[in-house]
Amino acid sequence: MTSWEGRVEDFDLLTGQARFGADLSAEGALWLGFVRSPAARAAIVSIDKSAAEALDGVAGVFTADDLDLITQPSVEGVTPVEISRSPLAKGSVAYVGEAVAAVVAVSEAVAADACELVEVDYRPLLPVPNLASATGENALLVHTQHGSNTVLSVPSGNRTAVRATLDGAEVTVTVSQHYPRVACSPIEGIAGLVVLDSDRVAIHINSQMPALTHDELASTLDLADEQISVVVPPIGGGFGGKCWGENGLFAVAAQLALRLNRPLRFVQTRPENLLSMQARDQDQRITLAADQHGTVTALEAEVAADVGGYAGMGAFEPLQTQRLIPGPYRIDHAAVTASAVMTNTVPTGPYRGPGRAEAIGLLERAMDELARALKLDPAEVRRRNLLRPQDFPRQTPGELVMDEADHLGALEQALNLVGYQRLRADQVARRTSGETRLLGIGIGCWADFTGRHEPCQPATARVTDDGCIEIDAGVAPIGQGMQSVITRLAADALGLDPVLITSPTPDTGRFRSALGSFGSRSASLAGSSTLEVATKLYDKLRERAAERLEAAVADVELRPNATLGVRGTPTQGIPLADLAGTEVAAAYDQGQPTFPGGTHVAVVEVDTETGEVDLIRHVAVTDCGRLLDEVQASGQVQGGAVQGIAVALFEEMRYDADANPLTTSLADYLVPAAGDVPEIETHFIETPTDRNPLGAKGVGESGAIAAPPAVQNAIIDALSHLGVTHIDMPCTPERVWYALKARQV
Repeated sequence: MTSWEGRVEDFDLLTGQARFGADLSAEGALWLGFVRSPAARAAIVSIDKSAAEALDGVAGVFTADDLDLITQPSVEGVTPVEISRSPLAKGSVAYVGEAVAAVVAVSEAVAADACELVEVDYRPLLPVPNLASATGENALLVHTQHGSNTVLSVPSGNRTAVRATLDGAEVTVTVSQHYPRVACSPIEGIAGLVVLDSDRVAIHINSQMPALTHDELASTLDLADEQISVVVPPIGGGFGGKCWGENGLFAVAAQLALRLNRPLRFVQTRPENLLSMQARDQDQRITLAADQHGTVTALEAEVAADVGGYAGMGAFEPLQTQRLIPGPYRIDHAAVTASAVMTNTVPTGPYRGPGRAEAIGLLERAMDELARALKLDPAEVRRRNLLRPQDFPRQTPGELVMDEADHLGALEQALNLVGYQRLRADQVARRTSGETRLLGIGIGCWADFTGRHEPCQPATARVTDDGCIEIDAGVAPIGQGMQSVITRLAADALGLDPVLITSPTPDTGRFRSALGSFGSRSASLAGSSTLEVATKLYDKLRERAAERLEAAVADVELRPNATLGVRGTPTQGIPLADLAGTEVAAAYDQGQPTFPGGTHVAVVEVDTETGEVDLIRHVAVTDCGRLLDEVQASGQVQGGAVQGIAVALFEEMRYDADANPLTTSLADYLVPAAGDVPEIETHFIETPTDRNPLGAKGVGESGAIAAPPAVQNAIIDALSHLGVTHIDMPCTPERVWYALKARQV
């Protein structure tokens, strides 16, 4: 286990020298604003730009008809163009907040005023507000040209064998629930600057996926690959929302910058961000079959995701749910049908643990219900079903191969840390005494696949003119401290002081293969490619130095003082600066993803008179392979857990029956403050993977995956003796109170 002192990013971040997307500017830069639809579903009859164009300080107002942009399929091979979102609406709108026109002005304020002056004549159409209306008999179509609201419906597993096992099972339990729609809500929205360089358009944007954003923007703009570059500044939170969302609006910005020959700035407002970065939203149903001892023999599940008005990355997420089930459990027979369905809500995309949080949320609710049906302790049911070391490697029903993690060890350690038996005794005492503040304990056992998407990570290393080493692994700086990890891994491999190593933020003009940061891949993949490229550079430098020194390569060493010399002659050497320009490239291909796992235990108090829930403890034990930096890994678990707790208790993007959003500001959409959650107690088990040279697995999404069912299960556990068997998330005081009242009737 290693813990490195300090982070190379922190000085600039803490002193205000880091320049985020909204901080970027250029001489003569204009501001870009967007007119957005107030209707969930409507035809655009006409757009009158005249009043806005006449406003002093307005450089132009533009609609889709004024631009030459090519709509791209959101997910190649999954979402056809006819149901993919174009940068600006063409002829109709499919959700509230869709961009209809672009306004360019001398300032943000003038752009906002001009947007108010653009008159759009909408012909309202009946909306499709939710999954029930989208899939019902004679359902209206969000996009008539597609012929269906269903984007995909994919079965997996041997359904006949699973049904036979279910029919003959000694015990079956079924759970139906809705996993709520949430907003990513990073501290900054999409923001950046378009600058015209001499030979290309430089698009400075806070994207998590620079290379993919480059591909999308170049294709949308119909520009040659070398005519644009995507440059990524420090990012104020990503969480998946900056993998997709409204990145496409920068195609509008780039084309208008070219047309007007001026730099262009765009910064999302908070309402714009809330209405563009949404995720989750699944209807779920699962049936478990088990014997009388609690061993699960089969499961059948159906998950349907509401992907909103266009089929974006959100259409891919139910397939991730399907692939992860049955998670950390030894269940040999599983059949899962995954569907993605369009409605007239905001298009969904990825959010910390996309699809996988929904899988674990459903599984863990079902495991608690099985325990109740068999009158067993929830921990005991999990003990009897968790994967053991001898079960690995394990082929999943989702056609992935799991590597080893200590799932049972994580459960036992979490139970010991929280004082599980003492808590159960306290729970019984409160129930017996008639207290109104009841105790609940919830468990969330989890597995995840990390580094699955783009498992091959390129990197380059070169010697700069000042004798430093620059490592480019294309990692997006989303606050996870990867520049520090890369710097120190390279320093260790080269035997140099970390101050001599730099790791710049991505620029596809410099390093086209800047894949970015997503899917809990950075440490294991970018870290491994850093190790490989540093080793390759070390060998290359020794070869070049050997030629100059007329020595054998085996006798040449790279010294901590940044010189290369022959062993045994410490006073003679070649400074690294003399070898400036030396550059190498490498790529690490992991092949299969890694599978971390662990257990979260939540302890709550529930007030039966008001429905108020107080989360009083939250313990997380994580096996993410070899720890590269325990402090940073703890921070990732803690941040994800807080977001998961928010899903369980507070956050939900809500719509009315006409598909109008009801939570459009932070006054309505309840992001937790520091005082709303307890300290997240983090602990680790290390089971190194053999799939990369670091032995590391992903950890960044684990808390967001495991925390929601742990908290949800704790609340239901507190009230189970009163007949409460389920409460949908978020478990607000209102929902808890109504669940109690329903059992008292």
